[in-house]
Amino acid sequence: MIEIYSNHFSRQMTKRKSENKETCKRVKIHRSNLFDLPNELIYQIFSYLTDGEIFESFVKFDSTNRFDELIRNRTSIDFRSIRRISFKINSNSILTNSVRRICLFNDEITPSLINAFLSPFEFQLKRVFPNLVNLILDQPEQNDLIKLLNEFDQLEHLSIRLPSLVRCSSFVYSNVYSSICKCRRLKSLSIIDDPDELISLPDELHFVDLKHLTLGLLTKFDLEKVLVHCSNLKTLKCSLFVEKINNDRMKFSFETNLIQLEVDCPRAEFEFIESILKSTKKLEKLKLICRGIDANIWKTFIETNLPNLIDFQFKFDIRLKNFAIENYQTDWWTKEKHWLVVHHPLSPFVYTIPLIETKLIFNSRTAVRQQTNESFDGEYSNIRQLILTLNPLGFKFCRNDQIYFPRVDSLTLIDYKNSQKPISHLKTLINLSTIRHLTIDHRMHSTTFLLLVKEMTNLHSLAGQDSTFFSITKKFQNDKVLSYLKSNIDSLSICPLNASNDIRYVSQLCVAFEHIQHLTLTIKSADQIWPWLNKLTRLRSATIFCRFGSFTDLIDHKWFYNVNYELRSRQDLRLWIR
Repeated sequence: MIEIYSNHFSRQMTKRKSENKETCKRVKIHRSNLFDLPNELIYQIFSYLTDGEIFESFVKFDSTNRFDELIRNRTSIDFRSIRRISFKINSNSILTNSVRRICLFNDEITPSLINAFLSPFEFQLKRVFPNLVNLILDQPEQNDLIKLLNEFDQLEHLSIRLPSLVRCSSFVYSNVYSSICKCRRLKSLSIIDDPDELISLPDELHFVDLKHLTLGLLTKFDLEKVLVHCSNLKTLKCSLFVEKINNDRMKFSFETNLIQLEVDCPRAEFEFIESILKSTKKLEKLKLICRGIDANIWKTFIETNLPNLIDFQFKFDIRLKNFAIENYQTDWWTKEKHWLVVHHPLSPFVYTIPLIETKLIFNSRTAVRQQTNESFDGEYSNIRQLILTLNPLGFKFCRNDQIYFPRVDSLTLIDYKNSQKPISHLKTLINLSTIRHLTIDHRMHSTTFLLLVKEMTNLHSLAGQDSTFFSITKKFQNDKVLSYLKSNIDSLSICPLNASNDIRYVSQLCVAFEHIQHLTLTIKSADQIWPWLNKLTRLRSATIFCRFGSFTDLIDHKWFYNVNYELRSRQDLRLWIR
């Protein structure tokens, strides 16, 4: 019986195989391509690409204009990655009335982009972009900024990072803030400015719908303007200027609707901060940098005035004679509120974990705190820019089983020793795979450099003096280093010394970095610009500073006819080339 069943099963399987073969012969196999994908998947593909890549890859991609239409229907455009030639060719295709969000960057990568964006439209911006509600501007020129703000009074979200190298005049700033005040529909506003320069807000400041606000350095009087005239404000981030060390007490006779507050005011005493916080009884999140007091005073104040406070992050400068960190580490702070507070033994600073700052100078003095029993995971998880001055002795203060800096984007090495041993220490201290920009502020042996960058899998930007690159390339003779530079580095910041006066030396640097797309260069005189511009044929942008002389006469040269340039000062030239 078993044998009969087995034979029957075998015959059936043979029959099915034969039928499948015949079916495959009759059916024509259809191979899918990009055109067969639905629009939803196309947009999903777009989400993994920069706008520059989308414009260069898909505009005029097919004869049916389907992809052109998909691109034109996008509501958000970010121009930070776009090439100059791509912008000129595709400007009509990518700028449509469906756009609701635009990001324009006038930085080192795309200098003069904002002006290029404005020039075809003149005073027709509102007609061309009637639905624009979100505008992000990076380092706009003064005139361009005023023009944009005057045209787009329908904005709901506005973010501006003002130039830091050249301060605008007070007259222009007055016009800027007056123009902003015309945007009555604003729900969020962010203005990033020089942290050391005071902002003077106009008296007509009045935003009924404003919920989120980020500003630079304010006086206490301008802070009062903000809190009074922006009555529905939920989040506020700013720095405060304190005229006197003893901080004259300021009383607010009103109550705000603030939920989240960030204040940077290192010189402010508790009494000054207290007068502000008494008007923020709805506060849930507070970030604070100021002078500190005993923990019990803060505990009493929070229980009385900030009953809804959940998240409290701070850095206090405490210089009390009988200061006791234990008062910040009682059950009320650690178990009830879950606020972990530590004290650095060689400094007056007391701060919550993680440290709220994003930039840190880490040296032997700083590392001493890691020898205490208070070392916490994630203490430096917010640090994005790290300046490291540790020598081999300094590494001994750190535990070798803990990565202190997991998310550093920019790393500066100062006086880093030319030995292999510190490399192993460095790997345990920093997650090197997150480093995108490396500054080397000393001579480094080529072997040390190769060991280091082997761990930096996302590194694409280098900075240093010409002597640094002379050293790591072993006088331009180390083929492994030269091969790495050509394959991985697309951005270079270099400050040439005396050796750069030698044209042969400059030529060697240009050969070593022939694939560079973005250059930041400091030169002695304006005419020293030509070897770099002529030899670095793949340049997309350049920022060049001249120590002596001026670029004013140089830009009349025919070479500048086919590039966008911005002369921020006589000695500060920015180029948008390709």
